[in-house]
Amino acid sequence: MRLSDEQLRALNNAGQLHDAWKEVVSRLAQMPGGMYWRVINSREYLYEYVSTTGKQQTKYVGAKTPEIENIFREFKETRADLDARRAGIEARLVEMAPMWRALRLPAVDTTAGRILRAFDIGDFLGLNLLVVGTYALKAYEVEAAAAFSTGMDATDDLDFTLLIDQAKPDADLPRRLLLTLKQEDSSFIVSTASAKTLVNKNGYKIDLLTSTEYAKALASAIPWKPQGLEGQEWLVLGKPVQTVLIDFQGRPVAIAAPDPRYFALHKLWLSKRPGRPRAKAVKDENQGRALLQAVRKYMPHYPLDEKYVAKLPQELKAQIRDSVIG
Repeated sequence: MRLSDEQLRALNNAGQLHDAWKEVVSRLAQMPGGMYWRVINSREYLYEYVSTTGKQQTKYVGAKTPEIENIFREFKETRADLDARRAGIEARLVEMAPMWRALRLPAVDTTAGRILRAFDIGDFLGLNLLVVGTYALKAYEVEAAAAFSTGMDATDDLDFTLLIDQAKPDADLPRRLLLTLKQEDSSFIVSTASAKTLVNKNGYKIDLLTSTEYAKALASAIPWKPQGLEGQEWLVLGKPVQTVLIDFQGRPVAIAAPDPRYFALHKLWLSKRPGRPRAKAVKDENQGRALLQAVRKYMPHYPLDEKYVAKLPQELKAQIRDSVIG
C-alpha cells in the first residue's frame, strides 16, 4: 500500500528536522565541553575540558592575552548560539511527534531509535554499519513510499553488518562502536553467550555481523567481536538505502540498510539453507518476495534488469531466476 501524500510530507519534514538537529549536535560534539580561567601565581590561564567515554579531560589553552580572550569569547558565543538552536529544533520535534505517530509513519522501537541516533552522530551509519535485521524493511518502506504487508513486526534486537575497508580492515572498529554506544546506554555489555552480541540491562540485544573473510581479518577485535556468516558479503554490494523514519516516541531516526535487491535475494537464499528453522525460513521467504515486489513496483532506481542479473553471484542468480525473470 502506497504511503499517503500526508505521510510523505511528514517524512520529508522529519528528514529536514533530523538533518538540522544532527548538524547542531555534531558541531556541539566537536566543541570543548567548557572553558574556564584558572589563576596561577596571580596570572590567569585558560583551560578547556572535554568528556570522552565518560571521562573528563582538561587541556591547557594559553595565558590570558587579547587573542586568548577572543578564543574564550568566541567559544561562549558559539556555544550559546548552538545550544539555542538545538533547544529550538528539539522543541519543534516534541511538537511534531504526536502528529507523526498518529500518521503511522514507518517506525522503530524507542531503544533502537536511541542506538541508531548514537551511531548516526558518530558518523558510523552508512559508512561502517548497515542495519540488516527486520528493521531494514522499515528503511525500504520509506524508500519505496509504500507500506509492506508482511514481516514488519517489531523486535527486541538490532542486527548490523560491518562495512569494511578492504585495503585496511580495522580491528579496533567494534571497540569504538561499543564505546559510542555506551555513551548512550552504559548498561550494554558483551554477552557471555556470544561475543557478537551486546545486551543491556533490559535484555535488548545488538548483533554485529560480517562476512567470513572479514571475520578472520577482525579476529583480534575485543571485546565486541563480529561473527562471520556466509552471504554477508552480498549485503554490502550495490547502493545502500539511507533515509529517515521515526521511533515509537515520534522522534526522527536516520537508518542505513543494504541495497534492497541484495537484501531480498539474500533473504530468499537464507530461506532455502539446509537446517534453517522452518519458522525462520518461511519468514525469510515472505520478506524476500515482498521486498522484491516492492522493488519492481516502487523502486525503479534499483533496476532488476538483465544487466543487474548478469553481475550477480551465482547463488543469488538462482534466487532471482524464479522470482523475477520467471
